[in-house]
Amino acid sequence: TSSAGSAVIDSDGAIQMTPLSCTPLLLLQSSAPIISNEQCATLITYFDHITAAGDDDTSHALDATQIDYAKSLLGDVHDIIDKVTNCPRHDGERQLPRYVRYHPRKINEEMLLDPKKLSDVLLPDGCHVDTNNGKLFRHITAILYLTDNESNAYSFGGGTTFPLAKPWAGEDTATEDEMNDDALLNSATRLLERNIHHTKRDTDQSAHSDGRRIEMAGIDAFNRDHANNNALNNNVGLRVMPQAGRLIFFHNINDDGMSDATSFHGGEELISILTANRQSSLDAERTKNILVFFKEVPLGAFSDLDGFTECAAKARLWTRQAYYQCQQDSTTNF
Repeated sequence: TSSAGSAVIDSDGAIQMTPLSCTPLLLLQSSAPIISNEQCATLITYFDHITAAGDDDTSHALDATQIDYAKSLLGDVHDIIDKVTNCPRHDGERQLPRYVRYHPRKINEEMLLDPKKLSDVLLPDGCHVDTNNGKLFRHITAILYLTDNESNAYSFGGGTTFPLAKPWAGEDTATEDEMNDDALLNSATRLLERNIHHTKRDTDQSAHSDGRRIEMAGIDAFNRDHANNNALNNNVGLRVMPQAGRLIFFHNINDDGMSDATSFHGGEELISILTANRQSSLDAERTKNILVFFKEVPLGAFSDLDGFTECAAKARLWTRQAYYQCQQDSTTNF
């Protein structure tokens, strides 16, 4: 257990990261939680405290000792992310991670049968790459899940969806053409060529527009996981379901120094089915809480686009060598 004065990560220092997707998308997940459920709850309380600062609501108030402990724990998480990505944090990066809290959205079961309506509810913000809003130097994103969000007959969603990812099967034998649906990859590439890093900024609302095609691929991945008859029969698309204390990270920049079209992703809402004979009190308490960390290439590490490309490519090469090439034998520990 953790003492009030210091943060204790529940691992013995050996963090195992396992590939989830085939290249070119480099997406990995810790094989076990990097912090305990109790420590996750501490971080939730801390970030609720920060976001409630200035409000009259005192339910999230913390004393100085609790704040110091949470900050120490967060520092340990930063250290783990620095180590498993081989990218030490620096002053140019955002010091506090982005805290996101999702609350359940209640829908009628019939909406599951309409892909467009389901998309509007499950992925209301669409999909994006993390180089959006001019953040072109964000080459790695790490997400720490602070809650468990398992699906059941009445509640589902909450995953992080990667519509262009192909699940890793132990070796990387597929070529890019074989692993990505050509039309889907072309849509993602065209969006980036038009400087659109967020599918909702594609003003074409037709079903076959580039933005809608990526969003529908995310819905297809959801339907496939739920054995929905509306799912297409393909192996493209991957969803990561939240498990408290688990860490994922992925690269946003490809080897050419440009935004990786295969890194489009979206955060699913929590969905609850409305039923006449079911109490909703548990659903009201169910939330999805995550921390998002952005790793940026330091501005002082390069002087031009070629230098930036080299930095991003070196980071990708390190990830491939550390995690992908060793999978034939064993999992790399850090």
